[in-house]
Amino acid sequence: MNYLEDSKAVTKINAADLTTATTFSMSIDTLGFAYASVDVIFEPVLAAGTNSTVAISCNLQQSDTDSAFVNVTGFVGGTSYTIPTPANTTDSNVVRFNLDLRGRKRYLNVSATPQAASVIAASARLGKGALGPTSATEAGVKAVVSG
Repeated sequence: MNYLEDSKAVTKINAADLTTATTFSMSIDTLGFAYASVDVIFEPVLAAGTNSTVAISCNLQQSDTDSAFVNVTGFVGGTSYTIPTPANTTDSNVVRFNLDLRGRKRYLNVSATPQAASVIAASARLGKGALGPTSATEAGVKAVVSG
């Protein structure tokens, strides 16, 4: 069995630059899945040597409801891990959170705040589901192509 085929995608991208110190968030309903991998993607730095899109914060949070989120221990930028500082325009500016969902609360939330106005996106892949998605809609995408 290919576990990636039986996964669900959850994505969000802000269409325009967030203003400086504005928080991006993306809620993820993990019902029926046992594992999550979440990528938080920051806009590339503007020029070599600048850190204009370094994150002030980048955390993974959880809650029993789709509100009142609290940080997941071990997934708090600046406390649990060092938020990366891209060195140039070609550096990856992505933070990945891998999380075993067993024993966790139902909802996850990505919370990320850039240091300067920038675009932020997040993409989550939920895997090891009790029942795999049987359609593109259930998989959280517009089309599924397998080979």
